[in-house]
Parts: sequence; C-alpha cells; structure tokens
Amino acid sequence: MNNSIKHILALSLIKGVGDAFIKKKLNEIELYSNDINLLGNMLGGKVTINAITDNFPKALSIIEECTENNIIIIPITSSQYPFLLKEIKNPPAVLYLKGNIDNLERCVAVIGSRKSDSLGNTIASKIGDYFSKKWSICNGLVDGIDKNTILNNECVLSNVTGVLSGGLNFDKTSSKVTKELAAKVLENNGLLVSENPPNKREDQFSGSKASRIQAGLSKGIILIQSSTKGGSKYTIKAFSETSRVLGVINFKSNESFLNDELFSGNRLLVSKGNEGIATMCEIKKIKNIKVKEVISLMRKEDYIVFEAALNNDF
Repeated sequence: MNNSIKHILALSLIKGVGDAFIKKKLNEIELYSNDINLLGNMLGGKVTINAITDNFPKALSIIEECTENNIIIIPITSSQYPFLLKEIKNPPAVLYLKGNIDNLERCVAVIGSRKSDSLGNTIASKIGDYFSKKWSICNGLVDGIDKNTILNNECVLSNVTGVLSGGLNFDKTSSKVTKELAAKVLENNGLLVSENPPNKREDQFSGSKASRIQAGLSKGIILIQSSTKGGSKYTIKAFSETSRVLGVINFKSNESFLNDELFSGNRLLVSKGNEGIATMCEIKKIKNIKVKEVISLMRKEDYIVFEAALNNDF
C-alpha cells in the first residue's frame, strides 16, 4: 500500500483541518507525505504526529473498503489528481472514483434546477445529446435538469461523470434517483466521483458542497435553468474562481424564459455577465471573479462557439 495515501487520508480526517488548509500547505505535504514525522512536525496548527497516527485505523478501514468495492483513491498529491480541480480554493484532499477515469480529461458540467419545468427539461435533453458526443457530461445525478440532461429514452448517455454528495457505495448512501442514475452511469462507461468515504451518507449540506467538485473538474459550465436563488449558484460561485467559460441558455424569444422565476438566474447572467455572477452568488468583489467569458446560448451555432472557447482554453 502507498503510505502517502494513508498519511494524507489520515491528515484529512483531523477535525478542523479543511481542504483549503491542505491546499495552502500542499508543497510541504507533497515533500513529506511519505514521512510521518516530518509531516506531523512541519505543517503546524492542529496537525501533529499523534493527530495523524490516531486516524490510521480509520484510514486503513476506508482503504480496505475501497479495495473491496473497486473504488480508486486519489490523494491531492498524486499525478493522477485532476489539475483543473486544484484551481478552486478548496479542492478535496482525497478523491474517490469508480468507473472510467479517462472521463476526467474532458468534463463539461451541465447544471440547473431540481424543480425544472418542461421547457428546461427539453433544453437539457438537447444540450446533453449535443455535448455528450465529444465531452463527458458532469452533473450531480439528481432530479430535474441533471437527470434530463443525461437521460435518453430512460437510458443514460455514455461517458457521464457523476459527482455524488454521498459515498460511492451509493445503494447505502444516496437518494432513490441518484441510486438509479449512478448504476446506469457505471453500466455505460461512465465515472462516479466523491470526496466522501464509500459508506458516508449524503445529507442536507453535502450537495452544495459537492457542487464545487463539478465546477473544478469541468472545462466549462452550461446553465440550463435556474432562479437567482437556486442551488446552481453554489456551482457557479466555485467556478468563478477559475478562468474558464460559462455558457448560459438564453431563450429570449420565449415568454416563459422572459417572465418565469425559474429562468431569473439565466436572465441575470445573460444581461450582466460577471456582475450578475457577483449578485447571484453573493460575491462582494467583482475583481475576484475570474470567469473568462459568459456566452449566451440561443441556437446551435452558439454551441459551436462555446465548444471552440473550451478547446481554445486548453
């Protein structure tokens, strides 16, 4: 077993040691991850040799559970860790993956309301069909826009990347919709990703927290349908820390788009760009928003423009 995995997993389990701290100390952690004495002495704060070694039994139990269930553990120090994800301020110290890890190289997140309407669902289906031909559609495998983006006649599109808010033993940890979608994702060359140990159940906070992983993994995001107060703001806020492109559905010829609350977030972002992101995500300083461009998606030609922007950035 790689001692680095055990050490970083044990480090991440220390109460009060968050992902942002681990990113801040990443250079030291990369140097000392195989030496428990140096790791415990050099990081400071709540990190001590005893604090790390006290978590060894739990870390070993998690590693054993992952081995039994074909779950891959990738610590932030690994060369396999997605470099895009490191750009957000608090990337997970440890990622758990199951399925086709090649999908990590080509993720585009498609996001929107869990309480979507028929118009939003129709748009989501068209976007999913178009972008899934070349990209891995990344979403949270929940009801609404997420579900409608990746389903085609009750079959999940190929090469989907699902970010779960619970552990990857999803039969024990996830809601009914997520369980059903996750199983289909694995059956069709997809990938499941989580920051949580295999048996940790999702809760009322884990969904908004997991949204930053979607943002970090993805070369671009497409917002299908959201109110200004919808949960999509958590993904967009994390995404605003990266210099990438945001696509926003703009169906300005449609009365529902122009008037319904469900599209109020779209209207705000289309009309005000980064200023709209600041308002929607409650970001105090616009200068902190690094989004390279907000691209309005009104027709298929705009999909091509958005895709070109993705390819030009990487």
